Amino acid sequence: MQVVESFDARWLAHRFDEAADQIRFVEYDRGERREVPFLTDDYLPAKPFRALGRDEARTAAPADSPIHMIFHSGFCCSTLLASCFDQPGLATNFSEPMILNDIVGWRQRGAAPAAVGRLLDDALALLARPFAGDQASIVKPSTVVNGLAAAMLRLRPTAQAIFIYAPLRHFLISIAKKGIDGRLWGRELLFAMRREGLTERLGISDEELFRQTDLQAAASAWLGQQVLFAGVRQSVGDRLTIVSSDKFLKEPEETLRRAAQQFGLLIETRHIDHAMSVTMNRNSKDSSAYSRSDRDADYQSAESAHRDEIEKVCAWASVVVQTMELPLAEAAALSG
Repeated sequence: MQVVESFDARWLAHRFDEAADQIRFVEYDRGERREVPFLTDDYLPAKPFRALGRDEARTAAPADSPIHMIFHSGFCCSTLLASCFDQPGLATNFSEPMILNDIVGWRQRGAAPAAVGRLLDDALALLARPFAGDQASIVKPSTVVNGLAAAMLRLRPTAQAIFIYAPLRHFLISIAKKGIDGRLWGRELLFAMRREGLTERLGISDEELFRQTDLQAAASAWLGQQVLFAGVRQSVGDRLTIVSSDKFLKEPEETLRRAAQQFGLLIETRHIDHAMSVTMNRNSKDSSAYSRSDRDADYQSAESAHRDEIEKVCAWASVVVQTMELPLAEAAALSG
């Protein structure tokens, strides 16, 4: 395949082909990316790709801007938060890019740690290419990438990060209100975390995990992520800010300003106004109208329908935390 001289920011570093040791680039402009919640094959329009060897890829698409991260627990408004920054002149949002998921899969299939590290470094360099005029790239990995969070921050010592999470009760409400799809997602997350060794601190055996209810399994995944990011916070200090979805929704403008300051972004009034009037009033998954009152009504309805199960699982999780003396990331969350 003929190598083009250079790939500008429209060429998304989309997939890693481990068999050919190549990076696949696909051209998506800002408008096309904004139409989808995640940069995955399930959402992006199918287009031809251009494949380059990794050395060629870094030459053809060199990093040219700072890169920062938004890690998350799932069902915590992380897509909404990242979308608020995706504005011309501010930042380019990379929401759950597939190339990072590919790295996790390669790692789980037995790739050598040093090789995984080199590939992760390549991927971060290729994602550090915002659209022209933007100040930085902001990458919001999927939850399956959370096990690489510490490595990502080590590889990019100037990068800043946020971990946004939903309080356990709200997390379980979100799982429950999505029915079987939500419950399946919670179990799949727990399975992925178990493969990464991220649930060992919980003191729960495989047999016990197998016997858990759907919401217990989701709560176990939530606890595992809390312990993971408490450890990341301890290792990188103030480079990682921890924010609850409650605080973001109650004080969105303050949260955005503080996040922009951490990311080193010069955020203007027009950016805040757009985020408040447009982004915060639509569903981040399908762009339909969706206000704070709509969100509250959905949660109240789901909580009412599943209250008994949710309360029992929250009580169980509290016992696990106390018994195992688990450090939780929410202990370091922004307050006020």
